[in-house]
Amino acid sequence: MRTNRTKIFLFPTLLTLIILLGCWIGGVFVHQSHLPLPSNKDYNFYFVTDFGSVNGPGTKKQVSEQMNLLAPKVNPRYIISGGDNFHSGAAMTATDPVWKSNFEQFFKTGYIKDMDWYLALGNHDYTGNPQCQIEYGKTHPHWIMPARYFTFIKETGNGASIRFVILDTNPFQTDYIKKGGHADAARQDTRKQLHWADSVLASSHETWKVVIGHHPIVHSGLFTGIGSELVDQINPLLKKYKVDFYFSGHVHSFQHQQKDKIDYIVGASTWKGRIITPWIYSKYWKNATGFTLCSVDAHHFRFYFINEKGHILYTYSREK
Repeated sequence: MRTNRTKIFLFPTLLTLIILLGCWIGGVFVHQSHLPLPSNKDYNFYFVTDFGSVNGPGTKKQVSEQMNLLAPKVNPRYIISGGDNFHSGAAMTATDPVWKSNFEQFFKTGYIKDMDWYLALGNHDYTGNPQCQIEYGKTHPHWIMPARYFTFIKETGNGASIRFVILDTNPFQTDYIKKGGHADAARQDTRKQLHWADSVLASSHETWKVVIGHHPIVHSGLFTGIGSELVDQINPLLKKYKVDFYFSGHVHSFQHQQKDKIDYIVGASTWKGRIITPWIYSKYWKNATGFTLCSVDAHHFRFYFINEKGHILYTYSREK
């Protein structure tokens, strides 16, 4: 009888594990119906990250094509990058040929060719000359990177405003500094950047507060390369000033995490995905390549994960 009771007890337990495993593989615990796409009259923008590629473009061509195909329908106002604008063979000068082979031939075409890009720096950008990306913007006005970290405000025209704060998370990675190979990361003043970010967020009264940094703060995945220094120093600012979203890249996957009333968004690479696993804050995760569409008004901030085939994988709406 004890053996039978054990079998009866184990059956629902195993069934639960099988169901959970299926949810993990699918990338979401609860079935979610997708939000409808916004119209071209709504206030929309794109978020891309890790679009620098190594040993060939991967799916970057397909992603840029899907960005162009969707653009007339949703009229994105601009594009924000989470960094790693270059990978191996990062740009060394503002006239380096890799600007054309890595960026211009993919993203300076079609509907999006004249859109403004607001860009963060990633760790691979630091393997080249990160300063040259600032210099490139002086002769290419659609490439907007006035400094290694900066802020700007967008008025949506539908009753909302967005405060964007773009950080340079690389100098917070002490592992980069110890091992070397990341240009002048060791010469950057992280205290100065933190003080600046604190003052910017303290004076922010916009409808939405969005911080962008290359490295995730809350994420899931087997690949990390993220030190605790980043989490310990930047995350308290996000909580202190009730930031709505933290957008990042680095781990080459789509992710949505929620913690401390903050939505942590990881954008997929445009050219190569990585295997990931969920954890307690995960709402969605997927090894995929693609880009993110965002749509904003006074009461809703919606985002859409879209893969290299143009399929909407996941949508979410944060409300005020």
